[in-house]
Amino acid sequence: MFIRVLLVFAVFGVLRLAAHPEIEAALERLNAQIAAAPGDADLYLERGELYAKHSDWLAAEANYLLAAELGPRHPGIARARGALALATGDPAAARVFLDAALAAQPGDATARVLRARASATLHDRRAAVTDYDAAIALVAAPAPELLLERAALLDAPEALRSLDEGLARIGPAMSLHLRALALEESLGRIDAAVGRLERIAAQSERKETWLKLQGDVLARAGRPGEARRAYAAALSAVSALPDWLRESPECVRLARELTRLAAPASPVPSP
Repeated sequence: MFIRVLLVFAVFGVLRLAAHPEIEAALERLNAQIAAAPGDADLYLERGELYAKHSDWLAAEANYLLAAELGPRHPGIARARGALALATGDPAAARVFLDAALAAQPGDATARVLRARASATLHDRRAAVTDYDAAIALVAAPAPELLLERAALLDAPEALRSLDEGLARIGPAMSLHLRALALEESLGRIDAAVGRLERIAAQSERKETWLKLQGDVLARAGRPGEARRAYAAALSAVSALPDWLRESPECVRLARELTRLAAPASPVPSP
């Protein structure tokens, strides 16, 4: 099998090098290292990951198979093959590989995230959340995307709590704030959403966007008078910007929209 896989990869290695000119230098380095140390599983693993990064799945798999022949107990190979299976639409196979990777290295946060994604794709929400929780606990500063992925698997109140915990841990992140606002609005917690926006605006150098969002939330909640006041506050924030910023096309468009939104409602004519 080793010789057969090696021959397959030799073909793909030659044909696919020209297909990715941006990785030629890295491939040339790895090819030279492999020529000098053909029994080093780490080199095949690294080359496979390079191909996988550029969605060259067949070449990646060929390298992983070679690495597995050379180092069958190498935990990184199981993780890499799990990532590849997930990327190519086979979450069940991915979970098998990632189970093996985590049996060898339970503290591998990347493998935890990959297995969580595989479980989520398989609609195994409980297993996915368990792995997301473990991965988030393992890293010092989890990426906002990771916190959003976990929140997407939770019921709205629990998701909101998880996002607020994430914000307390990693600091302001617009994507988390926006998702938390959407959840508060969906739960009918309009005052909480408005209060969140007020706090964000108070801490922000650019307040106009958050004040406009406050007006939007109030308008959707059927509170037009409060919405107009929020839009007027946003317009004042735009007016307070330096000339060069206030006169930018983006701010000019925003000011025009805010002027319209802050205008008093036209009286309804008498019948």
